[in-house]
Amino acid sequence: MGIFELSLSATDFAPEQTWGDRIEDRGAQVTFSALGQQAPVREKEHWDPDFAKRKVIQADRRTRLPGLSINMGGATSIDITRKGVDKGYGLKKLRDTSGIPLEQMMFIGDALFSGGNDYPAKEIGLETVKVKNPDGTLAAIAAIVACLK
Repeated sequence: MGIFELSLSATDFAPEQTWGDRIEDRGAQVTFSALGQQAPVREKEHWDPDFAKRKVIQADRRTRLPGLSINMGGATSIDITRKGVDKGYGLKKLRDTSGIPLEQMMFIGDALFSGGNDYPAKEIGLETVKVKNPDGTLAAIAAIVACLK
């Protein structure tokens, strides 16, 4: 996929080292991981802690792939989907299938900001909880469960 390399070159954010596959076809989306899927967590956390690099890469990708949705997620990844096929779409499908209204759902995510891959959950009006990492997700779930007891 030359578009990914072009984008990294144009933004001057090509990493010196990568670990594992950088492009993953997840069926409904393609995920680009700047450092690779197997990159150590410590490396991921240090590469783009303030999302600055990925915001530039995201803007570049949006000009190169105008018909697609380009959103940041995780510590180094950018998700690419068809426009409108995002977490908001999936949550609406969950509502339709389960019968649980959106007003009774809660979403936990790390990229709830505009341009983040979790932002569509906010856009459709879900109650959201921002976390930084999987440990934060576990803590949020534990707190919710404790409140239900």
